[in-house]
Amino acid sequence: MNKSELIEKFNQVKENSYYIAVSKDHPLDLYVGKNEKGYLTLRFNGDFIPIKIKSNELLAVKQIKLKNHNSILFSYDPDEDPSIFYSFCEDIINGTNKCQQENGYTELVNRYNKWKKLFYSSSNILTELEIMGMIGELLFLKDFVFSKFGKSNGLSGWSGPEPTHKDFSFGNEWYETKTINSFKNSVTISSLEQLDSDYDGKLVVYKLQKMSPSFDGITLNRLVNEILDSLSLDNDKDLFVSKLQQVGYVYNEHYDDFVYEVSSMDKYIVNKDFPKIKKESIMEGIGSIKYEILLGYIETFKE
Repeated sequence: MNKSELIEKFNQVKENSYYIAVSKDHPLDLYVGKNEKGYLTLRFNGDFIPIKIKSNELLAVKQIKLKNHNSILFSYDPDEDPSIFYSFCEDIINGTNKCQQENGYTELVNRYNKWKKLFYSSSNILTELEIMGMIGELLFLKDFVFSKFGKSNGLSGWSGPEPTHKDFSFGNEWYETKTINSFKNSVTISSLEQLDSDYDGKLVVYKLQKMSPSFDGITLNRLVNEILDSLSLDNDKDLFVSKLQQVGYVYNEHYDDFVYEVSSMDKYIVNKDFPKIKKESIMEGIGSIKYEILLGYIETFKE
């Protein structure tokens, strides 16, 4: 089931406390609908012994005992952007399409535990600079890395969440991404490791123009959701979610206020002649280095 089919299923439900079967061909007793409060809900009916499961701020979990079966319900506030909930439901439905009914509850709970980390409304909100930096890395991952290296290899080579590594490295090939406002003319190199290497690499610079929240542009939440939608393997989804956690990202509607349009994307070849500070030129006793590179001076290195 794809997302448009799933949304159509939800749209068929007009009343609270009403559910329709996901598919007559699905091996699990899965339903979509609305709970008694009108919240979008994914429901599983089965013969299982419930275990204690915690809800969080955005995704509520309820378990009920009925005469002939037990039920577990995952419900999402309709006042929130439902896109990530649709992705969650799509993953549950498609990821259990070969699951036996007796194992359904365990599989659903395991998948919920992986997803719930993206549903917290974190008090540690990313700064605008961090939002922009993540957008640049995710754009490069989605638009370039996946097509060149494949999704599994691309995710494995993404080291951006680890501050002492290149953002992307594949064997001797590496890329460092920087994201700046469209009016800026320099990028900040925040550690020696970002550009120092025995091998030639590339500096990728995204320039973003901030738009109004009503503009149909790029947001961090939307970009995360698009990448999640594109991943078909469970291992890839798990790895992607874990890397998002490393940088402190969890879904928060606050990020929808930061909307951007890409003004430009340029790649610069970082070779021995590129203006950079190398570790071998630093005197002992200096712990860290941070410096800026003026873009006007590296035009000749543009790919």
